[in-house]
Amino acid sequence: MITSRLCKVCGKKAIEESSFTVAGILFQTFKCGHSATFQTISNATAFEDFTSLDGKRPFPFQKDGAVWAMNSNGRFLIMDEMGLGKTIQFLMVADSLPDTRFLICCKSSLKIQWAKETYRWCKEAPCQVIDSENEFILPGCKGYVISYDLLWRFKDIPAFIQKLNVNLIGLDEVQHLKNTNSKRTNGVRTACLHVDYIGALSGTPIKNNASEFFPILNILHPEKFPSAFHFQTRWVQQYWNGHAMKDGGLRNYEQFHEYTKDFIIRRTRAEVMPDLPKVSRDFRFFELGSVVEEAYKATLKEFQKYYLFGAEGESGFEKTTNILTYLTKMRHITGIAKIDPVVEFVEDFLEETERKIVIFVHHKDVASSILNRLKALDGILDNNEILSLTSDLSPEQRDEVVQKFWSVGYRVLVASTLASGEGLNLQCCSDCIVVERQWNPANEEQAESRFIRIGQESNKVNATYPVAVGTVDEFFAEIVEKKRSMISNSLDGTNLAWDESNIMKELAEVLATSGGRRWGF
Repeated sequence: MITSRLCKVCGKKAIEESSFTVAGILFQTFKCGHSATFQTISNATAFEDFTSLDGKRPFPFQKDGAVWAMNSNGRFLIMDEMGLGKTIQFLMVADSLPDTRFLICCKSSLKIQWAKETYRWCKEAPCQVIDSENEFILPGCKGYVISYDLLWRFKDIPAFIQKLNVNLIGLDEVQHLKNTNSKRTNGVRTACLHVDYIGALSGTPIKNNASEFFPILNILHPEKFPSAFHFQTRWVQQYWNGHAMKDGGLRNYEQFHEYTKDFIIRRTRAEVMPDLPKVSRDFRFFELGSVVEEAYKATLKEFQKYYLFGAEGESGFEKTTNILTYLTKMRHITGIAKIDPVVEFVEDFLEETERKIVIFVHHKDVASSILNRLKALDGILDNNEILSLTSDLSPEQRDEVVQKFWSVGYRVLVASTLASGEGLNLQCCSDCIVVERQWNPANEEQAESRFIRIGQESNKVNATYPVAVGTVDEFFAEIVEKKRSMISNSLDGTNLAWDESNIMKELAEVLATSGGRRWGF
């Protein structure tokens, strides 16, 4: 269900016809013919003395972002590129709005990170992490943190918001609200109906298509974006994928930017912090190896036979699922094949440098094998613990691992790529190796961005990609690197959205027709 604001005069849906701001007052005219005015919030000097407990100060562009957010009626979407401090900007607003108590909604794994940052920057009062609907609310708290997937399970969300007595809700990584009618999205929408101010954050709000952008727009400004149908009709491109019409990118970026510039802001690293390091990707090629070569060849032959001849009576969905199963199996085999080369690479790295390194993996058995092999290295790590970050860790355990990695003496972190895509600050390190590829390169770019953050002292982040020659690994790398400069643009013209389905389709086609050329079939 989509909830819209109502006109206070006639009670009809308040769908905006036009708007303008004069002398700090926003004037809106609705399609019903009535209008409304809203006093903007302005406090441009509020952040001159804003400092953290450890003496850090916001950068000028972060202050500008916070002032802009306060001047947007307290309903805003900060889409700054990852690593530019969206959290700090939100907390500046939360700390400066008069008589404000706020609730942060985020992924469960990021609750501790948000609580720590709130305590670090908003020194006036502690922050409480909410773990149940009936939890005792500590007196004197300025902020609260809750996970998206706990909030929607509450029986009475309005009563919960009233109990907290908050008037600002922060929505972190709002790409997780991309499904319009999901329980998660509707839970957030219900909560937001009962507060005056909403601050949304995301470096990648559009991953696959522009339609995924609608839920947060509707939550922030239902008078501008009253329904999904209205949004798709006006703003979303449509294309034919050979089977059905699909949603694409924005229909008219310039017009959309003009329509939303009062509540959406985006800055890139190149614009505001050109001195931040860039990612340097280095592809290192290895032989598949005799241990797994026969298994790979057998799987590839099965895939080619299936892809070219198929099975009678299968639906398109069934065939797509089976193709993905084959591709995933081949990727897993190449991951196993790269264990030895990766361990050798890391051993040389540790002997030749004094730097830290993160090893990104996908499959648990690959991660376990790499961990065991590294622990068996004699005299390389001085018996220091090798750290592991997996998706099954609690937020507290995850935070403990990261804090250890920042400490002197810990040089190696083996981490799940998907578990590392958000909320980690790894600027203490400038080297990583991506052992197993992700079908959506955006997930890899998010992992890389953990290093490109304020405080990174290196002028370059080194991302090494081992590639098993002649396999799905090499074909995938070729496709992705060719497409990297041709990805569909979004908002600021940078690469935000990868079309995963098209990548997979192209990969399947090339493997079916040319995947066995290295072995003569």
